Amino acid sequence: MKIRGYIRIASFMMLGLSILFATAIINTRNMNSYKRQLEVSYQQSLSELAESMSTVNTDLNKSLYSNSASEQKQLSRDLFAQCSVAKNAVSRLPVSQMELGNTYKFLSQASDYAQYIQLKLESGKQLTEQEHSNLKALLGYSEKFSEALSDMTRLAASGAKITEGDIKSRDNISVTPLSNSFSESAKSFESFPTLLYDGPFSDRVLNKKSKLVSNSEIRSKEECRAIAARCIDSGEKALSFDSDERSLLPCYTFRHGRYTVSVTKQGGYVKSILYSGIINSSDISEDNAVNLAKSFLDKIGYSDMGESYYSVTDNVLTANFVYAKNGVYAYSDLIKVGVSMADGKILSLDASTYLTNHTERGEFKGKISAENARKRLSPYLKVNSVRRCVIPKDNGKEVMCWEFACTSSDTGEDALIYLNSKTGEEEDIMLLLYTDGGTLTE
Repeated sequence: MKIRGYIRIASFMMLGLSILFATAIINTRNMNSYKRQLEVSYQQSLSELAESMSTVNTDLNKSLYSNSASEQKQLSRDLFAQCSVAKNAVSRLPVSQMELGNTYKFLSQASDYAQYIQLKLESGKQLTEQEHSNLKALLGYSEKFSEALSDMTRLAASGAKITEGDIKSRDNISVTPLSNSFSESAKSFESFPTLLYDGPFSDRVLNKKSKLVSNSEIRSKEECRAIAARCIDSGEKALSFDSDERSLLPCYTFRHGRYTVSVTKQGGYVKSILYSGIINSSDISEDNAVNLAKSFLDKIGYSDMGESYYSVTDNVLTANFVYAKNGVYAYSDLIKVGVSMADGKILSLDASTYLTNHTERGEFKGKISAENARKRLSPYLKVNSVRRCVIPKDNGKEVMCWEFACTSSDTGEDALIYLNSKTGEEEDIMLLLYTDGGTLTE
């Protein structure tokens, strides 16, 4: 064979090797791309599972507090729905690799038990001591699974890969059957989300026209500028006009340095204050900051406000105040005030909820005394305090209630139970969440 033939053969071999090498690179890239997509899908499912398990925890916890058949039925429906969402998330994960087999088993049992309880309550029967204990046991398992899932999501956030087997449930949680009384019938329910409130009921009552503002005197732009200047201790000329807000609460907005202040065109109420700076230290007490916030509200015309809850984030204390005249707390009328923990300076204010809902409600009326209402609470609760209040419902109406601050003998955790002051029925339950930054409700 001539040299030219050898060269031709060598060229074909090199071409073939190049094609094989290029194909290998393409296949590797495609495989890596698929693996990345699979990882994203896995991590989204893990996040969804963790969120659903958190809601399952909340529903089980509330079930231990409730002593109302109607409320327990609603919680059972919520629990069934959330278990279904969580089971769907588990089904999209590599169950055996992540050691999640018992999680699916638990969710199936919790879902069945929720349906069993709902059907029993609908038939007019009450929960037994054993069934209450079963709920408590379910909560124990739920908390363990949630803790394991929190660890797994933290690992994922730090860069660990589910596709590479880096993320597993470290707790081999064994689940035993909790009841043989599960119903065979099945129903489909929509998901009923449970919201985390930075003030009880604050998200329910913002989409309506304000009677307070619409019935007030119209103020000029310059009058509103003067009001804005006084609330941030500034000269009027130092404020520049920013915008003319046309919303459910029409406002004039002004700027001065890092401050932005909005004042309603009717009534001249301070709707909001926002400070854009960063607070680098915490030198005053939380009690002092709350008192400064209360004094500021009095100064700008929001009187009869009672402190509800507060939280501290990045050296800023945000306190929630509600209208509290004659000892009756109107939770629809909420104002949030942000205070610098460095020097007590007012950094923010949001009075939208108050301005939307505030009205004089008249005398607190109740056919049932606090003592008689207390008898309707679950026997597994210890009452720490009670007060009169008005709460909004999802239909826009308000209900006068007795608010009982309670501690569960099952979990040791605290909650607020709202009983209708006329009927004694449970209207709502809020679980108290204590964090390093303050108290929240769920």
